[in-house]
Amino acid sequence: MYLEKDLDSVIERAFLDSNEFVAWFLSKTKFSQLQPKPVWSRSDHPWCKISFTHIDKDTGEELQISRESETDILVVMESSIGQRFAFHIENKLAAGKFTPYQPEMYGARAKHWLNQEKYGGYSDFETILFAPLFFYKKNLVESKLFDRYISYEEASIFIPELRGSCQWPI
Repeated sequence: MYLEKDLDSVIERAFLDSNEFVAWFLSKTKFSQLQPKPVWSRSDHPWCKISFTHIDKDTGEELQISRESETDILVVMESSIGQRFAFHIENKLAAGKFTPYQPEMYGARAKHWLNQEKYGGYSDFETILFAPLFFYKKNLVESKLFDRYISYEEASIFIPELRGSCQWPI
């Protein structure tokens, strides 16, 4: 059984070492028609402070929230014509849980990092929840705040280390 942070680097390595995984992953995204290659990545939890607007679901009030937060895995791809785009990947184990506003912060952080060389100089992005189906179903409302969901079960064909992390621990 792996820790989440261990799987972060395993997933990043799959982007760098497996053309088959990259092609499969891309097929799940809005970038599926491109044939890019990974050019920059980090799985050491790049961090920053961001501010974003949130609508309180109970009051309808618009709240300005400022928090420090991280991206588990950031992968920047480049197309044959030089267009760069990024995947901001939140990796969760079956027993994991979201921190307050974590899903909302993913998109806000990705926008904040647009065109910054420090984060790979990308001009487009998608936020991805990468987790076991159990986690996704248990956290359905928050999970749907990401642009895409990719299951451990599907990805384990390419990343065998995910196989032991799909179910709720006994």
